[in-house]
Amino acid sequence: MTGRRPELPIVAPETASAPAGEPSAARPALRDEDLHSLLVAFYDTVGRDELLAPYFAPVDMSAHMPRIVDFWSTLLFHTGRYSGNAFRPHLEMPGLSAPHFARWVETMERTIDAHAAGPAAEHMKALAHRIAYSMQLRLGIEPFADFRPMVSPDER
Repeated sequence: MTGRRPELPIVAPETASAPAGEPSAARPALRDEDLHSLLVAFYDTVGRDELLAPYFAPVDMSAHMPRIVDFWSTLLFHTGRYSGNAFRPHLEMPGLSAPHFARWVETMERTIDAHAAGPAAEHMKALAHRIAYSMQLRLGIEPFADFRPMVSPDER
C-alpha cells in the first residue's frame, strides 16, 4: 500500500427538488403551447406499443395531430378550438377491450409525468381516466378501473 487513499468519485450534493407533481426545471407546468410536443411524444410511444399500435397504424398522425391538440386544448384550457365527435372513430375499432384502454391511460400518464407537472398536468391525467371510462361504457366494455370523480385544478 502506498499510503495514498483511493480516489473517490465526486458526487454533487443533492439539490432540493420540487415535490412530486409540482413544476420544476425538468418538469415545467403544462401550458397550452406544450400540448403539441407532449401529444407527439405520447403517440410516438403508442405507435411502438404492440397492443395499441395496430389501432393507430392506419391514421396519418401528423395530419391528425392538430385535431388531437385542439381536443385536449379545449378540455384543459377551455380554448374552444375543438368541435367534433371524438367518440365516433372508436366505433370503427373492432376488438377494443379494457386492456387497450388501461394501456392507453398508463401510457398517457407516463408521458405527462415525463414532460410536465402542476395542476393542468394532473387534470389531464384525470381527464384521460374519465375519457377512457366513458368510452368503455359507450362501447359496452367493462371498464378496467372504477369511475374517478373529477377534482378541478382549483380545488387542489
